[in-house]
Amino acid sequence: MQRSKNLLNEVNDLVGSDDKGLLTKGKKFIIPNFSEEAEMLEWAGVSFGEENTFKLGKSIKRLAMMSGADSLRFVGKIYGTQRDYWLVAGRLNQPEEAPADKNVEDRGKGVNSLVYWVTDNLLNDWIQLPDCHPDWITQARQIKHIFTGDLNATVDSNPQFSGKERHLLRATLARIFSATSIVPKELFVTDEDTGDIKFNEEYTPPDTEALKDLKNWGNLMKPILKNGRTEFVTPEGKPEDPEFDPEAALADLKAAEPESEMERFRDLEQH
Repeated sequence: MQRSKNLLNEVNDLVGSDDKGLLTKGKKFIIPNFSEEAEMLEWAGVSFGEENTFKLGKSIKRLAMMSGADSLRFVGKIYGTQRDYWLVAGRLNQPEEAPADKNVEDRGKGVNSLVYWVTDNLLNDWIQLPDCHPDWITQARQIKHIFTGDLNATVDSNPQFSGKERHLLRATLARIFSATSIVPKELFVTDEDTGDIKFNEEYTPPDTEALKDLKNWGNLMKPILKNGRTEFVTPEGKPEDPEFDPEAALADLKAAEPESEMERFRDLEQH
């Protein structure tokens, strides 16, 4: 009886979240119409059922109100041995402390271009995953692991993984979206002044037949390098080596890894 009452309260909180105005007075955010997206997914053979589709739409809207994110969208579901992860990605431009480790890319850049939230129950709150450390990516590339659905679970692997399951999940998401995010060619361009990507206002959408050709599609994200980042950190010399040239050392690193010079919107054939 008590469990049913608690479940009813959770459902009421989720459905009624539209009218609460949680932390959103004067705040604008962008979220897609998930009901429409669910119809397209179902047409492609992917369906979460009417109940979960309804919950997802409401839950994402509540997350948008509570997180302060500028944009959000549902990006997938990862099955676990105990529970499953529902995943949402977005952009969060709130002020943050600079990373303590200079090797960690700033939020909004590289492997931290997006912020990810996860939940194992659409009636519960979403948990924001930490910004990605390059070590997690380099270690994740060396192991295979079946997720449990417990973010605090220990990752038993050989070689050893230095974090918990939440850190491995975050690294896995960075790798997935770096490799699979595609856009029509010329839809986005790079701002010459800031280096940020922006919508190409002169873009003319090609017809359906043209979009069937993979040559008209390109990668959205920069490739992740062997160091777990999308760019190199300029090497630092030792005090006892006055002849060390950091620019020359950086050039050597780039020459040894051609992927570092790949364009952001490269052809799909370029990994």
